[in-house]
Amino acid sequence: MSVDRWRELILGDLPALDAIELRIQDTLGLVLAAPVESAESVPSFANSAMDGYAVRVDDVADASVDTPVELTVAGEVRAGAGQLPTVTPGTAVAIMTGAPLPAGAEAVVPVESTSAGERGRIRIHRAARQGDHVRRVGEDVSPGQRLLPAGHRIRPADIGLLAAIGQSRVLVRPAPRVVILSTGDELVPLEKRPEPGRIRDANGPMLGALVRQAGAVPYSAGIVADDLKAMLYAFDSNLGHADLLIATGGVSAGAYDHVQEVIGKLGKVRAEKVAVKPGMPQVYGRIGDTPVFGLPGNPVSAFVSFELFVRPAIRALQGRSDVARPQVRAVLTEDVSAPPHKRTFLRVRLKREAGRWTASPGSAQGSHVLTSLVRADGLADIPEDVTRLAAGDEVTVHLLVDV
Repeated sequence: MSVDRWRELILGDLPALDAIELRIQDTLGLVLAAPVESAESVPSFANSAMDGYAVRVDDVADASVDTPVELTVAGEVRAGAGQLPTVTPGTAVAIMTGAPLPAGAEAVVPVESTSAGERGRIRIHRAARQGDHVRRVGEDVSPGQRLLPAGHRIRPADIGLLAAIGQSRVLVRPAPRVVILSTGDELVPLEKRPEPGRIRDANGPMLGALVRQAGAVPYSAGIVADDLKAMLYAFDSNLGHADLLIATGGVSAGAYDHVQEVIGKLGKVRAEKVAVKPGMPQVYGRIGDTPVFGLPGNPVSAFVSFELFVRPAIRALQGRSDVARPQVRAVLTEDVSAPPHKRTFLRVRLKREAGRWTASPGSAQGSHVLTSLVRADGLADIPEDVTRLAAGDEVTVHLLVDV
């Protein structure tokens, strides 16, 4: 089965999580479940964009640096002021940035274009047009204006805008809760020194970080032995607090590979040999309403499988349309080969040279070589029907870092 077809089957089985209402302060990174429209104008009152003097346009029509106009200062308005003076012919009102525009005022002359006159008067050194340096009612937001669409991922500036219109709570898709199980008799927790023949669990912490990076909340269920009863208990006991469950290891056809059997006993399951390298054996199923992934145990295979299948699933649960990583086109710096009939993902380093990206594959591309991921900026995507590419050929690279 192809990578795209396997991913389509998974995404077609995943409705977005039910929406919840949260305070806007708690929504950063979450996805709106409903559009946001403003019931108010922003600003709700005309106010000054600068420190200066509120004036009538006719009073300063002839003002210039050489022939300033003198006006009587009729008062002062600060930001937050309640009672306001009125600008009448021949007068000006000192005004601060953000302060409400007093009645009669038509423009604001910046303080830099004024100088002090005698006995409570101010000299105006430039003419003003209607509305100069005045923030109009509704200039930023008008009533009924749609500000944020459903499916939008909330950013810090969005929270500021929601606060400005008085929207204290919004409907969002919650961050999915993702339980991670590492299976295998050979695994020990990272705090322990492995005995001969055993290894530390690298997949659990790595996948936890990938889950968090994808916008979900990881929960580690620890290490489970290659024992059917132990796995059944571990899966069943963790479903109550999981929107999605990931198990690594135990997905092949070996005597101690129980993940597929466990999912099948508790729910429904499908296992496929996906035409991909690394990460050919893939398991997906559902236990009740909870989607469950079985990923290969080799760290690079688990990483690439997560990127291709689990990250899009997490994004789909969030109601996001941007389920894939950003991509760039890059030029290979050396010849590469790939196995026939498998879509191959090579770990590459990216560099910007002469206005284009170059991609340099590492020499160690084994599915157990974690350092190859550490050095990688992206995954070069070699199509199933391609077995060789030459230096200078272009490839699509799925970005793993910001560039």
